[in-house]
Amino acid sequence: MKIKCIVLAGIFSLVFSVHASETQNKKSDPVPVFGHATAVSKMCGELLGETNPVKMRDGATKILNETLRRLPDAEVSDEGKNVIEAFVTRSRSPSDIPSRCETSVNERYWEIVQSKK
Repeated sequence: MKIKCIVLAGIFSLVFSVHASETQNKKSDPVPVFGHATAVSKMCGELLGETNPVKMRDGATKILNETLRRLPDAEVSDEGKNVIEAFVTRSRSPSDIPSRCETSVNERYWEIVQSKK
């Protein structure tokens, strides 16, 4: 009986710790849709200094379509719209570099996805 309790306690502690780490790490995980993480990287490299939201949105849409090899005027998917919105509304700092930009976009993306659930 003691062994069953110890094994059961071990299983519960493992399950809850794995679940907690999954939800904790999800904020900084890259965008899970094929090609979108590459697009985020390109957006942060090419549009990092842009401050005009309209130009940022247009540039991000163009980069996303180029990365996914679509026509420039192609309709963007809902996931693509979330990525573009995350890029435009990401947190910025004066010493922004592409890697920080990517992290900010990924965090903002997951905030947007969670808020829509």
